[in-house]
Parts: sequence; C-alpha cells; structure tokens
Amino acid sequence: MTGFNHPLSMIAFLLLYPLLAIGATPPPGTVDVQLRTGIFRGIVTPNGTEKWLGIPFAQPPVGSLRFKAPVPITAPSRAIKDASAFGNACPQPPVASLGAPVGEDCLRLNIWRPQNVKSNAKLPILFWIHGGAYTTNSASNPMFDPTGLIQRSVVIDKPIIFVSTNYRVNTFGFLASADVPSQDLNMGLQDQRLALNFVQDNIAAFGGDPSKVTIWGQSAGAGSAQAHFVFPPARSLFRAGIADSSTGPFKNSPGVGTYDKPGKPFARLLDATGCAPGRHSVACLQKVPFETLLNILNAMIRSTLNNQLWQPSVGPPGSFIPERASKRIEAGNFLHLPYLAGTNVNEGTTFSTSLRNLQLSGSAETAAFQNYIRDLVIHNSTLTTGVLDRFATLYPANDPALGAPFNTGDSLFDRAAAWYTDMMFLAPRRLFFPRAAALQPMFGYYFREFIPGNDITLGVAHVSELELLFGPVTPVAAVENDLSRQMRDFYINFVNDLNPGPAWVPYTLGSKRVMQLLRDNMTMIPDDWDVDRTSFINTARVLDEFER
Repeated sequence: MTGFNHPLSMIAFLLLYPLLAIGATPPPGTVDVQLRTGIFRGIVTPNGTEKWLGIPFAQPPVGSLRFKAPVPITAPSRAIKDASAFGNACPQPPVASLGAPVGEDCLRLNIWRPQNVKSNAKLPILFWIHGGAYTTNSASNPMFDPTGLIQRSVVIDKPIIFVSTNYRVNTFGFLASADVPSQDLNMGLQDQRLALNFVQDNIAAFGGDPSKVTIWGQSAGAGSAQAHFVFPPARSLFRAGIADSSTGPFKNSPGVGTYDKPGKPFARLLDATGCAPGRHSVACLQKVPFETLLNILNAMIRSTLNNQLWQPSVGPPGSFIPERASKRIEAGNFLHLPYLAGTNVNEGTTFSTSLRNLQLSGSAETAAFQNYIRDLVIHNSTLTTGVLDRFATLYPANDPALGAPFNTGDSLFDRAAAWYTDMMFLAPRRLFFPRAAALQPMFGYYFREFIPGNDITLGVAHVSELELLFGPVTPVAAVENDLSRQMRDFYINFVNDLNPGPAWVPYTLGSKRVMQLLRDNMTMIPDDWDVDRTSFINTARVLDEFER
C-alpha cells in the first residue's frame, strides 16, 4: 500500500509529522516551538530575548465569522509557520503607531521570553491587553515592546514570559444591538478570553507555567482586565491582575437596545450600508465588502468625540456582560485575586483638548462644560440638570486647584480635564478598592511624575507612565532611569510573588494608602484627594444616570 489511502496511514503521519519537523535543526537565529496548533518559528534577538510574533489564536473572523464570537483553531497546521513578524492590526483608522497593516484577519498574539529558557522552567507570565478606548490600537504598537521588562526580570533573577494580544476593536469588536445574538456581544472581550485560553493550553511549550498568569492592561486594556475579574469564565485563566488607568471597567454601560435608537451607532451603520433592521441585519453586514465597511466605520469613528463610538454593552442573561459591572462590584461578585491598580494626576487632559482655547466665560463656559459631559455618553437623555449643575459646582470656573500643579489657566479646559480624570479613572478605582480590600490583596498607586520632554500643558498625562514601564526612556528623560527600574521591579515582583515588595503596603479599609510614584519621593500616601468629587460620582444616583 502506498500514499495515504488507508485512514490509519494518515493518522500515523499526522502524529509523526510534528515530531519529524520539530526534530529538524532550525536555521541560525531562529527557534521552533511546537504548540497544539502547529509548529511556529520565532527569532533569537541580539538583546537577550526570543520572540514569536503573529501566532493565530482563533480562526480568522471573516465572512460568516465577522461579528461573531471568536472560534478556536482545532486543526493543527502541518507546515512550520513563520512567527518573525506581527500579524495585522484589527480594523480601525490606520496610523503609523499600529506597527502593522490593518486587516480583518487579525486575531494573533505575540510571545517574548528570555533566551535559553528550559522547557520545564515554569516561568510566570505577564499577559498584556492594550488600551485605546475599545476603539483603536494594537499589540504591535512599538510602545509595547517588552524587551526592557524581560531584561530587567533576568537581572533581578525573577524572569518572566510576556504575552501581548490583539482583539477586535470598535464596530468589529463591540457591535451592539438587540438583533446581535447574545453569545456574540462584546466580541473584543471574548477575543481576549480566547487568547487567555490559548495561553493556558500552550504556554508550557515556552517554559511558562499556566497557573501563574497575571493579566495587565492600561486604559481600555485595564478596563478589560477588570472586566475579566467581574465577568469571569468558568475556567481559571489567571491568578492576578494589574490595571493602569482603569476605566472602571467601562465608562458607561448601555444596554444593547440603546444602540438601535435613531441616531445611535447601530442605526447609523444600517443607514450607511443599506442593511435593513431586524433579525437579518447582522447577516447583511457580514456581506458588506471589507473596504466599504471599514471606510464607513472609520468615518463614524472620526466624527465621534474622542473617537469613542462604541463601548462594551450590557446584554441579556447568558451574554458576556449580563448586568452592570457596578452592580457586581457593589455585591462583591468578582474574582477575589491579587490586584494592583492606580491612576495618573492628569488622566483627562488628552481627552479634553477639543475644549482648549475656546475663550469662553461665564454661562457660555459652563454650558460648554456640561455639553462636553453629555457628548461623552452614548445615550444622554438620562442625565439630569441636577447632576450636571452639581458637576459645575464641584468643578468651578477659574479654579487654580483643578489639575494642580499643572493648571493651565484655560478655565474650560482645566474643568473638563479634571472632571474627566475623576469621572473616568479615579472614581472607578475608588469604587472598586474599598469593596475588594476586605476580600483580596489590593495595591494602589498614584503616578505623579512629570517626565521631561512631555507637554507641560498636559501634565502627568494618560499613558505617560508606560514609557517608564516598557522603556527605554528617551535621552531627555534619562533622569527617570532609577524610577523606571523601581517601577519595573514592582511589577515584576508582583508577577512572580503576587506582591510588589515590602515598600508597597497593601490598601486596607483601615489605612487606605497608595504608593506615590514620584522620583526621589516614593512613599505611601493617604488616598484622600478629591474625595468630595469622587464620592458624588460614585453615588447610586450618578451611576444610574450614566450607566445607560
């Protein structure tokens, strides 16, 4: 008998083929690893790391899988796959910082490890989820190169493996409507969960320990990390979480039907594509040519304040998010695992630049401030005059304390930036910490370092801490090298030991202290600034008005 005419011959070949392929010596400067989905050839870098880029963790979400929950890969590849370059960034407006072309086949992850890791090393894993308002960005962004983190982990004898993942963003990842099947809602979060499942099934092949995964995200990535705490899967996928500038986990929590209302994103999308509303609407959208759909969606994104067209939405029972996160947090219904999180001084400045230099004053300024708040909410008809007027009082005009010590003197801009900082970042962190502190180890921080070379009018801005964590710091910011090393050590310690170190005292209901991340003044400080504002934001009244 010749060939594979007998089924047992085919089975024997499929079982033997991976062994034959992995036994071959890879070319110099490359390294092969056998996963359940096939053999992937990564590269050995001259900086002491090995990396595998663009590993698929799901079937391409195209055609009939567009706007559907991600589907695992079940058939292993028989060919050695090149893993030396990033895969596509998920569909969004293209910018150079994505580090890869935009394409619908984008569900790929990337893995870095130190060189010469033994297969039985059982190293802990840091799993990175990028931010971008659930609308933009990609794991291939050069800002997220973990080389410095990995090098530092080796120096302090606490080596880690780093994983970063793509997930579908904007319309492709968070399409919401009463006509979207409940199991397909919040696809972007489901992509992250499937990537975490892939890590559980495959990370041991890289010398990693699947029981030692820490999820880490920033901004929407931090909101995603917290979402996996609040809406966990049945399978254990991680043992700890880090949230830089968490959105708490969502800025607001609209029900899926909100998007169907006239003038809202799903209704606008149907109008633009010619698809009819109803149970066949998603099937119609699946058939729209990719470039046509992308151009429509990018135009919708660009015309939306801060590009925040979609947010994770609350669906019916059985969906990824079946109720508001704030309700679960209030009830203590979330994973009770070690958690490290904090905020920067001026989180809101980069989100408020549309209000700069408008030269308004008096009632016109206050009206612009309140309209800005309205425009940030998907469906703002529930916002009452009483709440908006209270915000105008809590964030008064010409208050030099707003954004201090980086108050610009532009009253409208400073009011909006201070409100955004509290509303979107500080208040959500304070909503979670007191409720979690009695149930799990909690570590809070306040990042106060202005990095030389940054825009002084934006202060200690959103994202600015990532330069010190990922690095390398720019030459003009070399003065930050010691702070950068200390911050990396805190995070590496947490990934290894579930504790950032003895200098960082846990947050408790008795002390309520957080770590001040400030050059030459690293110390624990009381969590007591802007309490009157964040306490109002966290009242049931305000939460109920905004979470619609």
